[in-house]
Amino acid sequence: MTTFSAPLLERTYSTADVVEQRARVRAKVAPKPGEHGLDIGCGPGLLVSELARDVGPTGRMVGIDQSPDMVAMSGERARRAALAGRTEFAVGDAVELHFPEQNFDFLTAVQVYEYVADLPRALGEAYRVLKPGGRLVVMDSDWDSCVWQADDGDRHARVLRAWEAHFVHPHLPALLPRLLGQAGFAFKSLSVVPMVNLHPDDTTYSGSLIDVVARFVSRKSGISEDVAQAWADDVRGQDLHGRYFFSLSRFLFLAERPMTGG
Repeated sequence: MTTFSAPLLERTYSTADVVEQRARVRAKVAPKPGEHGLDIGCGPGLLVSELARDVGPTGRMVGIDQSPDMVAMSGERARRAALAGRTEFAVGDAVELHFPEQNFDFLTAVQVYEYVADLPRALGEAYRVLKPGGRLVVMDSDWDSCVWQADDGDRHARVLRAWEAHFVHPHLPALLPRLLGQAGFAFKSLSVVPMVNLHPDDTTYSGSLIDVVARFVSRKSGISEDVAQAWADDVRGQDLHGRYFFSLSRFLFLAERPMTGG
């Protein structure tokens, strides 16, 4: 899985767009007091802390991430929020969950499975650790849905191709219903979570994403820092002429482990 700097992700995940996204995820989970949940790929731990409040003092939330920096950040966030007693964080991987069978009431995986090569194994692990009747909530993007304006179309296309290439599954939502069924899950619902920005300021997801993309492509794809910066300036500059527009569709899935069978 690709890793990004913890401070940059913290900034991105704190934007109003992503705060609203987490609210949609929590509503889909519908956590109950006393439940035990797992967030796969917890990042800086914002969702874990919010869900820990939802399950209350008799519940428990666990967050795992491949990045030790993210795990440390998540634990510190929980301690500052006086949630350390009902949260736990560990370095972990979606394809090998080190938990007993039928251990959790719900699992969340937000923008995680799009990075996982062995999806059948990851979904099989999710199924294994869920209790019968347990819920799996997944959110991932389809990058074909991205609309972003720039003057230099060739450079824009080159940068976005380089960005999209870092996903293992950039169009995962179309695959998930079949994969969930093959893993034994009962598919329950699907909703679209759109992100639309008309300005690229730091309070918006795309305003922060410009920096994430520029830094990534200049380090990983052979695109020079000068080209990446020129792209970022071009995209941001659209706002000066009233032409800035960004939209991206994310897809929110709810599936359950059946009460019987499997």
